[in-house]
Amino acid sequence: MATDNSTESSGKASGEKKKQAVVVIHGMGEQVPMDTLRGFVDTTWVTDDSLIPRSRPDSNNGQQRVENPVWSKPDRRNRSFELRRITTEEAKNGVHTDFYEFYWAHLMHGTTWEHLKAWLTDLLWRTPKRVPKDVYNAWVALWIATIIIALVLLFSALPISDLRQCLAGECDAAACDASALCWNWVGPVLGAVVSIAAGTFINVYLLKYFGDVARYVKATPLNVARRQEIREKGVELLETLMGVRDFDPAKHKKGAPYPKWNTEYDRIIVVSHSLGTVIAYDILKASFARINRYMNKGGQTRRKQPHRHELEKLLQHAIDTSGTLDLDEYRQLQNLAWKELKSDGSPWLVSDFITLGSPLTHAEFLLAHDEEDLRAQQERRILPTCPPALEWDSRTKRQHCSYQQGSNSANGEYFRYPHHAAHFAFTRWTNIYSKSQNIFWGDIISGPVSGHFDLSTPVARLQGIMDIAVLPKRGQENKPKGTVPFFTHTKYWDMNVRTGPNDNWAVPYHIHKLREAINLLDK
Repeated sequence: MATDNSTESSGKASGEKKKQAVVVIHGMGEQVPMDTLRGFVDTTWVTDDSLIPRSRPDSNNGQQRVENPVWSKPDRRNRSFELRRITTEEAKNGVHTDFYEFYWAHLMHGTTWEHLKAWLTDLLWRTPKRVPKDVYNAWVALWIATIIIALVLLFSALPISDLRQCLAGECDAAACDASALCWNWVGPVLGAVVSIAAGTFINVYLLKYFGDVARYVKATPLNVARRQEIREKGVELLETLMGVRDFDPAKHKKGAPYPKWNTEYDRIIVVSHSLGTVIAYDILKASFARINRYMNKGGQTRRKQPHRHELEKLLQHAIDTSGTLDLDEYRQLQNLAWKELKSDGSPWLVSDFITLGSPLTHAEFLLAHDEEDLRAQQERRILPTCPPALEWDSRTKRQHCSYQQGSNSANGEYFRYPHHAAHFAFTRWTNIYSKSQNIFWGDIISGPVSGHFDLSTPVARLQGIMDIAVLPKRGQENKPKGTVPFFTHTKYWDMNVRTGPNDNWAVPYHIHKLREAINLLDK
């Protein structure tokens, strides 16, 4: 931590080149360190010819540029010898980018059938009303598969031939004819085959993939330690990149200005996939709650926060008129309010949160008991929303996602602290998903999230998340413009996936939307 008391939000020396960090959080399964990051960097940097003029010589050999080179460097910030920082040259906007992977798969160890069984039981034993419509068919299919497996195992354990003879009134007859002998063999063999297939499926697929989901989303005593360790490591990486890891708030003198944060970055982009989106959501929630008060309030009676004020006015107006939120205007104000927050000394550098194939679309049964419980947790600011939850201020007579301390102007334009769950007032959330079709086509794990994490009030529901449907692109009335590929959950940064004869552009639609969401040229 720097020792001076400057109110600037960056620790860079004057004239030092600007840098941004992209933190990639992988999804479920037995991931190999750096595999996700390398593929992601190839798609979003190496092959993107819009980032650097083709006229600039290749930085490795001085020849005609074919792609954008990157360099893999050891880095202490991830605190793992398996992980490295992938760094780039300066883009045409004058900014360097460092890519990091937050690798957590090694922390999710010791998963057993008992962990998975508890989660699957909870999924199955629920009323149809508690099953989201977009996964209802999958829920029914899971029930059918469970019943079939149970019947086959029961069939293999029962003396079928003897039962048939008893039903025919021949219980005393010896079951030794050819038909009986056949049935005596079929049952056990069929049961053995089904048992081996089910066991293989459980151990090779369910435990290695959905076992991670079962352990992370279910807060039972056996899972709490794993959840805590993953979140703690994620917060550690994020706070290290923001320059606050070594800051001890207990030693900070009350009322004294906060230091100049020791970071080389101006901006952080968090990109997550699959279960990693749930982990990233928790990491952002925990990180912001720890630092939301790290701002220099000197001269607060004179200092104004016009962009934060305009953002809150936009929300207030939408509620007063029972209207909807202008998403483009809201996202523009989010970015301006984020820059304003940094100018007030805050170390919060996360400008964008991007989710790919996110199971948060099923938040009502992944994070809560049902929709009602999800809304209750959001109102209590346990689960942050976008826009954030508002609270009444008796001085301004308005609702805010920020609060005042001490005397201040009653019009709400002057210095205010954001509350602990208000980070989506400053961080834009973009969700890219692939709508499912017939369970196995598209991505049944993903879906839109704006309807689950919106600001819900008695008179209006304000949605601040940008949901983007890809693989394929969706047109009017949400109809697909092209064919739906098979199981798209792992294909959000795959350059080779196409969705029909009309998908013949040099850059596929889903890659274009991913690059657009990250927006590496945004300062």
